[in-house]
Amino acid sequence: MYIKRSPTTNRARLTIKGEKYFGFKIAKMPNRFASIIHSQPITDWFNHKGYTFIKETNFTDLFGNITIE
Repeated sequence: MYIKRSPTTNRARLTIKGEKYFGFKIAKMPNRFASIIHSQPITDWFNHKGYTFIKETNFTDLFGNITIE
């Protein structure tokens, strides 16, 4: 697995079996991460080389746009 950088957001990302994942450092986690207040909290993730990776589908809105908080 090679960690690449997104050309638009300069965020770490991985592609595993066709699924895209965005990487976050601990201090830069999204607000929905493991939250009990939000209607759709992010509960699936994995850690690799100091990053917490979250699947891209957690950040896709109804129109297919990627919205990282």
